[in-house]
Amino acid sequence: MMSSDQQGKCPVDEETKKLWLREHGNEAHPGATASGSQLECSANPQDNDKTPEYHTKVDLSQSREVSTIPRTNSDRNWIYPSEKQFYEAMMKKNWDPNSDDMKVVVPLHNSINERVWNYIKSWEDKQGGEACGGIKLTNFKGDSKKLTPRAWFRSRILHLAKPFDRHDWQIDRCGKTVDYVIDFYSTDLNDANSQQQPLIYLDVRPKLNSFEGFRLRFWKSLGF
Repeated sequence: MMSSDQQGKCPVDEETKKLWLREHGNEAHPGATASGSQLECSANPQDNDKTPEYHTKVDLSQSREVSTIPRTNSDRNWIYPSEKQFYEAMMKKNWDPNSDDMKVVVPLHNSINERVWNYIKSWEDKQGGEACGGIKLTNFKGDSKKLTPRAWFRSRILHLAKPFDRHDWQIDRCGKTVDYVIDFYSTDLNDANSQQQPLIYLDVRPKLNSFEGFRLRFWKSLGF
């Protein structure tokens, strides 16, 4: 189902959306092996145990925000990269970043990841994860070029806008692996004179690559 209620919206300008796309890679980031050298310029939470090495003198925050997202095989939560990590990751990719952008993009990305996790927790409510202290995030990847079946149907058959990004998150529920997929949509407001910004909608749902994914969607459709 489309997460299009008020809590599913996030105002974001067009330039920030473009930065988002530039900053997301297509590689997986496994929680057990993520390191500073593997840091993608994205909002993805990174390994808590690695102290980042900085190579520029740009005046950006080195503070890293601890997420609310627990890591599989760890008693710690995932931690987001600092503004300076984002900036230097973009430099390594020869993207000529503007350091001022990091002050907008980093908090936005962190916030969106938290919203994704809250939607996943909603899907996982009363599914058994409580027995072991709650679900945990194992790994995640972004692939803005690969359409999900739902996004393909919406764009090709219904002639609606394509998502501007896609993520795949894998969670652990007391030893059971459950995959989730997230489509990111940006919807402009109809009122051209509105001072508000476009909105980001998140479509978060279990992936239909397992019986568990089908089961979760079926029960959700019945209101459970």
